Amino acid sequence: MKMRGFLFLIPCLAVLACGEAEDDLDLLRGAIRPDAPRFHTRANALASVRPIPPRLEVGFPNRDLSGVMLLEAERDGVQTWLTADGATITIEAGLLTSAKGFGSGLAASDVRQSAALIGAGQSGQVERFHSFLNSNDETELHAYRCEIRPVGDEDVFLQGLAVPTRKWQEDCFGVAEKFTNAYWLRKDTGRIVQSLQWTGDFLGNLFMKVVPE
Repeated sequence: MKMRGFLFLIPCLAVLACGEAEDDLDLLRGAIRPDAPRFHTRANALASVRPIPPRLEVGFPNRDLSGVMLLEAERDGVQTWLTADGATITIEAGLLTSAKGFGSGLAASDVRQSAALIGAGQSGQVERFHSFLNSNDETELHAYRCEIRPVGDEDVFLQGLAVPTRKWQEDCFGVAEKFTNAYWLRKDTGRIVQSLQWTGDFLGNLFMKVVPE
């Protein structure tokens, strides 16, 4: 199965670090994958916006890949974040609801119960539902029972500044799958500033950290 989207997290980071340094971007792209396509038109337009749109540090720990995504749109509390080659994730209330364009992954999800409990700072049990596209392009719905609980206080470093947070853990169990999500909530605002959230068996967990504006 083709892993689209992975390699282009890194060129996106290069654009943010180097501004309009297109030569550096081309050199990096050629070193990683000589046959890589140009920037996706949406990503190219977004990366040229000044001031730079909100950024999100992301990574797939199981794949040892990381980079930066840009906020493309926000509507009714749902954020869409874009990689350099057009892959996207959507986030609602800090929780991942889809990961599309990476070769496989989360097509859609209902995480309202999890978001409500975490947002209220409460422990308890919830149900969540994920939709995945299988190899036949058919949608499969998976249901999970999850246990949410606090696991302690930790500092999260945002651009070198230590931010006090409370870490929450969500352990989920389905018919054939189990996974664990983790969320770091700022103590002063209750906002999720860092998380590790499951995208499915193919990609594993997605690490996300906000970049202060």
